[in-house]
Amino acid sequence: MVRVTLLSYTMPLIGNDPRRLVVLGVKVSSGKLHERDWKHYLTTYPEHDVHQHVVSASKYPTLFEHIVFTFLIEDISRVCSHQLVRHRIASYVQESQRYSEGYVKRVIECLEHYGYKKLEEALNALNQDHSNVMNCLERGFVFPRTIRSNTIALKGYVEQLLKAVYIYRDLVSKGVPLEDSRYVLPQAVKTRIMMTVNLRELIHIACLRMRMEAQWEIREVVRQMIEEVKRVVPEIEELVNRMCSNKV
Repeated sequence: MVRVTLLSYTMPLIGNDPRRLVVLGVKVSSGKLHERDWKHYLTTYPEHDVHQHVVSASKYPTLFEHIVFTFLIEDISRVCSHQLVRHRIASYVQESQRYSEGYVKRVIECLEHYGYKKLEEALNALNQDHSNVMNCLERGFVFPRTIRSNTIALKGYVEQLLKAVYIYRDLVSKGVPLEDSRYVLPQAVKTRIMMTVNLRELIHIACLRMRMEAQWEIREVVRQMIEEVKRVVPEIEELVNRMCSNKV
């Protein structure tokens, strides 16, 4: 199951509300910063006015580039991560398959725990009672709902995942480097990724990826990102709705 955690966000040196950077930007842009000390807008400026400025700033989205978030995104497939990194106005660090076996190692250890040393043993267990095999595979691979709900498709999917796992394990055991053994792994394999993105681009991503036409997994990732940000910027959903409608 997808897990998104907000790790950090832009914090002014005084005060504890990143939204007030938007307010400060409005005052700089409008030439009104001379009316009050800049510290006032980061600390004692009324909350109601902060809210109004943040909502109104949807017309001037460059202001949102001054607020930056860093997320840890876990248990997504490589299918999903390949889509996510296409959003280029962001920075990413992804779990390596070149130097680490990552989630696949957890699957292998689980299968061996149940005594499935060979592919044939795992396939036989799959035909008798698939719960243990499924439990192991779900530690390292994403199961789309459409496949999970289709008994015939699910069986073929699981068999292919098992074959990939055992081939991968055999390649590694024979001394093939991880960077080459990974070629047999399907895109369903899970991964972790750390992502840093500013608020303007996050809203743009939400406009694209929270639509019903978007692929279900990345839609869930972005939904959780918005939920995490809501704790810091309560206006985020209203901003998404306004800016998506205006196609800003």
